[in-house]
Amino acid sequence: MDDLDDLEGALADAGFSGYEAEAYLGLLRLRDASVAELTDVCSVPRSRLYDVLRDLERAGYVETYEEGSLRARIANVTPAVDELRDWSEELSDAADRLETLWERPRFEHTDISVFQTHAATVREATARIDAADHAVHLCVSTTKLVDMADTLRDAVDRGVVVRIAIQAGTGDHAGEIPRLFPEIASEVRRCESTMHFVALVDGSVGVLAVDNEWDGEYGLVANDNTLTSILHWYFQIQLWEPWDTLYSESIGVTTTYVSIREIIRDVESLRTDDESVFVRVEGIDTQSRETVDVEGEVVDVLYTDIYQDRDVTFAQQFIQAALKIRADGEEYTVGGYGAVLEDIRAIQMTITSIE
Repeated sequence: MDDLDDLEGALADAGFSGYEAEAYLGLLRLRDASVAELTDVCSVPRSRLYDVLRDLERAGYVETYEEGSLRARIANVTPAVDELRDWSEELSDAADRLETLWERPRFEHTDISVFQTHAATVREATARIDAADHAVHLCVSTTKLVDMADTLRDAVDRGVVVRIAIQAGTGDHAGEIPRLFPEIASEVRRCESTMHFVALVDGSVGVLAVDNEWDGEYGLVANDNTLTSILHWYFQIQLWEPWDTLYSESIGVTTTYVSIREIIRDVESLRTDDESVFVRVEGIDTQSRETVDVEGEVVDVLYTDIYQDRDVTFAQQFIQAALKIRADGEEYTVGGYGAVLEDIRAIQMTITSIE
């Protein structure tokens, strides 16, 4: 006869009492039995067996009936099987949660999280991109880019501006990547150095994942204006501006902007004494932290011309760059990532008309 000790233990772990597990397995072997017959195959005291069978019946595991004396049978083993499987799934879920807790921050703050592993950080970045509404900046290896293709494709389908800096010389998918560009990106550049994984989402979330022999493995996710601004400048200056474009959905014509300096460059080229440029700005009110959507005329610009003056110092690239727009009789200043002095921190901007 099979050793049923392991099954008794499993049933006990799934919520059966010790007596219930033993009585149930005894009845499973006999299929249909009286109390007297059941006491011969299990060690539950006869005086307790009546109550145990009633409890099992109330739980839906057995049926009892009278034929001179109390008898019990198992009409269907499914309820007990389902109970064990539910318990197994709970254990599996608990194991996953333990693993997630291990991978998640060693410390947490309202706005900053540090992850234990590169993989966990990339998964968090993917989840943030999956919820993006406006803009995504991404520096990624070809291998990771293929893994994230479905998420990026969905983002593009939602109208999100997706800029990707592909890390040169990484991964085994170089041949298949270009055909994906129209589906997963608004613009792609080739970053001629192997860098860390970087993601910037909707002007508020910054992600950095590190995995190398010098620094080890960890990740940082920040929903913090200052840190995200620093990471944005690192992306723009180190990973984006110096490199050649591999793909753009509209070469030479940008209708949706996620960089304040780029819209300033185009506004300056379009403005004349006789014509005015009108823009729409979607962003965050720097005082109330609420989302805003403003459309109005550009009345002034404040910037350091890094596009015309190639001798400008590195420090000068951090000088304020902003638009001043007039809407409904009010004037607003609009800045980009990290905007503090301006009224609005822009997430997405569009030139709506020239009049």
